[in-house]
Amino acid sequence: MKRAENLKESFRYAFQGLTYALATQRNLRLHFFTAATVMVLGWLLDLPKREFIVVLAAIMVVMVAEMMNTAVEAVVDLASPRIHPLAQTAKDVAAGAVLLAAGGAALLGLWVFLPRISSLGYHFMLRWKNERVLTVLFLFLLGALLGFVIWLPRIWKGPSAGAATPQDQ
Repeated sequence: MKRAENLKESFRYAFQGLTYALATQRNLRLHFFTAATVMVLGWLLDLPKREFIVVLAAIMVVMVAEMMNTAVEAVVDLASPRIHPLAQTAKDVAAGAVLLAAGGAALLGLWVFLPRISSLGYHFMLRWKNERVLTVLFLFLLGALLGFVIWLPRIWKGPSAGAATPQDQ
């Protein structure tokens, strides 16, 4: 393990960690696509800035929790290759933190979006009429992101290429 010698290397390692997590963790990919869908929905429904920020914060909490869960699982697997009750507890608690964050984000999403969902068609048509190019761009990007989320794990060759591939959590 090499320590980052400068800021550029620190960012490179951080992006490697993000790529690893996206490539190996099915749930993070699901959260990532869901987050993009929610952001597009927020744009379509013209969410007020404060609510948009709160939704974005909830999304980030879920993503960070999922990545911390991945880190905890990797460290536990390294420290305890055999099944141990305390290792299982650490993994279960980390997964429970993700579940709690995702549940809270889902409730927040229902609170913010449910009252507005009936006007989705109207808002979509309004955006389509006034901002057709941007609407098509967002829908295209959402489709491309879905393709990326499906395609990435199939082509990714991470730092442990040749070693045992981590299973999706």
